[in-house]
This record gives sequence, C-alpha cells and structure tokens, in this order.
Amino acid sequence: MKKVYFFLLLGSLSLKGFSQESNCEKFKTGKFLYTAEGLPDIIVTRTKTTQTETIKESKDEIEGSIIWKSNCNYEFTFTKCPRPEFLGKTISVELFDINGNKAKGRTLFEGISLNFNLEKLD
Repeated sequence: MKKVYFFLLLGSLSLKGFSQESNCEKFKTGKFLYTAEGLPDIIVTRTKTTQTETIKESKDEIEGSIIWKSNCNYEFTFTKCPRPEFLGKTISVELFDINGNKAKGRTLFEGISLNFNLEKLD
C-alpha cells in the first residue's frame, strides 16, 4: 500500500512540474513589467533570443542575448549596459509560481540572488 501512495505522490508532483513548465511558454516573448522590493521598475521587451530592459526611473537601457536552458530557465548575457563592467557577463534566471500573466522569478548574478515579480503586459 505504501508503494501505491508513493507512486500517486510522485505522479502528482510530476504533473505539477510539467504544467508549470508549459506555462512558461508565454513568458518567452513579449513585453513585461519586472518589479522587486527596493529596486526601480523595469519594462522588458523580449524576443526569442534578445532582451531589452528600460529602467522606468532613469530611462537607461540594458540589452542582452538570451539562451533558454529549459522551459523556465534562461541565461541573459549583457551586450549593452550603462555599467561597462557588466558587458559580457551572464545572469541566470528562473521563472516559477506561474499564475495567469504573472510569475515570480529568481536571478543569480556573481553569487547574489534576487527575487522579483513579473507581469506580462502584451
């Protein structure tokens, strides 16, 4: 009987994982609003391979290339940035907790992790 419960639990976790994976598709291209506590809001425009970020308070633009590592994980490499020391460096990004046009995300850059909220605008 324990084996049955184990397989039911494993099956339900697998289904949840697959459903979240497929939900990330809508976040691969389009226009988005990124927000994080203590940081300015950022408008992001993303194609399959590039991303442009505009910081709302300053109008500074950041550009980079994107490589999707899995359905909900990608790497962003800086190609244009007001801070030249970032050029060529890569940020790892994970999307999770998908709910309609909103999601949560986590970045990892040079050992620093940051959580953010993401909303698809179009």
